[in-house]
Amino acid sequence: MGSPQDPRTRRKQRLRRAKKNLEWELKRERENAAAAAPKTPPKTAI
Repeated sequence: MGSPQDPRTRRKQRLRRAKKNLEWELKRERENAAAAAPKTPPKTAI
C-alpha cells in the first residue's frame, strides 16, 4: 500500500496532509502557550 500514483490524487492527499499538519501545529502552539502561562501559587493555610 504505497502512495497513489495518480498525480491528481497525490496532490489532493498532499494538500490534505499539509492542512492537517497546520491544524495540529496551531493546536500544539495553543497548548504550549497555556502551559507556559504563569500559574497561580497554591493558597497556604495559616
